Amino acid sequence: MEKQRLASRSSRREFLKKAGIGSAALAALPALGDLLATPVLASDRTSFKLVAASKMGTERVIMAGDGLMTGSEATGGGTFVHFSAADLSVIATGVWKANRLRSFTTVGTPFGLGTSGIADMDIDLIPANNVRVNARLQIFCNLPGPGRFSGEDEGFILTVDGKTFTQAGVGASLFTFGAPS
Repeated sequence: MEKQRLASRSSRREFLKKAGIGSAALAALPALGDLLATPVLASDRTSFKLVAASKMGTERVIMAGDGLMTGSEATGGGTFVHFSAADLSVIATGVWKANRLRSFTTVGTPFGLGTSGIADMDIDLIPANNVRVNARLQIFCNLPGPGRFSGEDEGFILTVDGKTFTQAGVGASLFTFGAPS
């Protein structure tokens, strides 16, 4: 009799375990189906990441940020510091926000989900004084391998108030396909 109770309890435990695992698997099927039905590369979203420093005489800019690009739209932003290289005094610091994507061009063949390329966008610089300044930001990414050079050093070119800050080759940028929604 005792053996039957133990067998009955263990059978019940096994059944409940299997039922729980089965329920979890059934609950996960719709999400798994969506994942398998839409290949990652089918997404029209490309993400960008940027961390770089410029060179320009005695004034320099450090920029960092990330965002998404689709068609003619760019979203995202980051931070910036505009400073004097002579005495390291800060001229302006704040955040930047992507407004409009002028163009995005891939260069060469993809490297996994990454690609070399050039993104050209209009942005707003929003310094600590909260007065927006229109600017143009071009981001350049060069991944390893032949035919993946964008034509400029890795980093950015920022044009603001008639000044152009070019990258110093110090920093990194990356474009990736199939960014999540």
